[in-house]
Amino acid sequence: MSEKLDNKKMSSQDRDTLDSAIAEMKERLDQRHPIERKVKFFLDVRGYLKLNAIKGNYIEFGSFRSWTQYAAFKVLEETQMIDGYVGLDAFIGEPSPTTDEALHMPVMAAGDFLCPYEEVLNFVESSFNEKGHIIRGDFREANILKEAEDYTPISLAVVDCNLVSSLEASTRFVMENAVPGCVIFIDDYYTNFGQGQAVVADMCDRLAADTGWRLIDHSFYPPFAKSFILAR
Repeated sequence: MSEKLDNKKMSSQDRDTLDSAIAEMKERLDQRHPIERKVKFFLDVRGYLKLNAIKGNYIEFGSFRSWTQYAAFKVLEETQMIDGYVGLDAFIGEPSPTTDEALHMPVMAAGDFLCPYEEVLNFVESSFNEKGHIIRGDFREANILKEAEDYTPISLAVVDCNLVSSLEASTRFVMENAVPGCVIFIDDYYTNFGQGQAVVADMCDRLAADTGWRLIDHSFYPPFAKSFILAR
């Protein structure tokens, strides 16, 4: 072990050896699946939920194909802290951004992340032991959020949206319906920087103040996700 940590020997490596070492590290350390950071998050919080008896529902905004929703079920069901697993998605792809949203998030286009609703519904109905639920529609609309109230209070939330308007509507709903100690994972916390402004971070601080929560830093999940614990 000491030989591996010998800085003098490391400094004498030629470029080919260094290239090979970096390539190996990239392959070993890089994410290999789109939901890998979220699985890591579920593994990180399962003991916290169990130890502190943080009980409620899991809710996910922007569930797409419900892979993350299913991962939550597979990792967290053993804790016996989750009453139900609910995913919300419009199933028509990314909504059209406003002019301002397009400036902040220039890489997104209307229709991105389109997936077939019936296929996802069949997957959820057959895979969650009757604890999985799907709500179809634009969750920026009050009637869609009204349906989501059937799956509150919330103890764990994943907000996986790209547009600021979707991020704000879903984050506000979580904070208005969370149990103390709820953990919220915001997948696009470090996005919408297209104008050099921390739009999502500022929004989260404002919503927490509006709803009476204190945001306790939990962790960072590269490349742009962040999690928080909600405390009074």
